[in-house]
Amino acid sequence: MKKANLNILLVEDESLLALEFSTCIKNCGFNVVDYVTNSKEAIKIVTENEINLIIMDININEDIDGIDLYKLLNTDAFVIYLTAYKDDKTIAKAIETDPLGYLTKPLNNSELKALLQLADMKVAKELDSKTKNFKLSQNYCFDVTDDTLYYKKRFVKISTKKIELLKLLIEANGQAISFKTIENEIWKDSSPSESALRTLIYRLRGELKEDVIENELNFGIKLKKDSSPDTCGT
Repeated sequence: MKKANLNILLVEDESLLALEFSTCIKNCGFNVVDYVTNSKEAIKIVTENEINLIIMDININEDIDGIDLYKLLNTDAFVIYLTAYKDDKTIAKAIETDPLGYLTKPLNNSELKALLQLADMKVAKELDSKTKNFKLSQNYCFDVTDDTLYYKKRFVKISTKKIELLKLLIEANGQAISFKTIENEIWKDSSPSESALRTLIYRLRGELKEDVIENELNFGIKLKKDSSPDTCGT
C-alpha cells in the first residue's frame, strides 16, 4: 500500500527507548522526522517541520505530562500516546485531546503497525480533501468535487453561470482570465452582450460578503492572492 506523507515526531524521555521505537516505526515503512526527549525539543521540531503524527509518551519526566505537552504544542497533528500503564484518570484526561489510540510499554509491534496504518489513512484522507477544495477567503470555500460554495461552512446557493465563473478563476490558479475567455467558456457558441458579462461579474461580487475577485486593468479578472487550496470543513 502506498504510504501517505506521514511525518512522525516521537516524544519519549528515555533516549534508548526513543531510538528503539524510532527504529520500529521505520521498519514499518514510515518516516520519523525526529525523536526527542523533552518538551523544548518537541516544540522546536513541530515549529520547524510539517509533522502530522506525534507519538507521545504520557509520563515524560517534566513538570507537565505528555497530554499537557500535546495541548501546548497547539498542533493539528494526530497523536498516539505511549504509556507504561493505563489508569482511568489518565485515560479520561487523554480522551479530551481525541487521540488515535494508545500504545502500552513494552511496545507491541503489531499494535504499533495497526495504529500507524490508521494514521496513514487519516492523513491520506486529509491530503486528498485538500486537493478537492479551494479556500477563496477566510470564510468562503469552494468544493470542486460537487461545484458548491460555502460561507462559514454553510452552503451558499448561486446560479450556474456564477459557479462556472468561480471554477474558471480557481482553475487559473491566481492568473488573470481575459473577458474574452470568460465569454467563450461560459456562453460557448452564443455571443453575450458586453453588459451581460459585466452584470455576471458584478452580481457574483455582490453575492459574496468578502471581496475575493480583483480586476486586471483592461484585460479581465482574477482571484486575490490569499486564495488557496484548503479544506472546506463542510
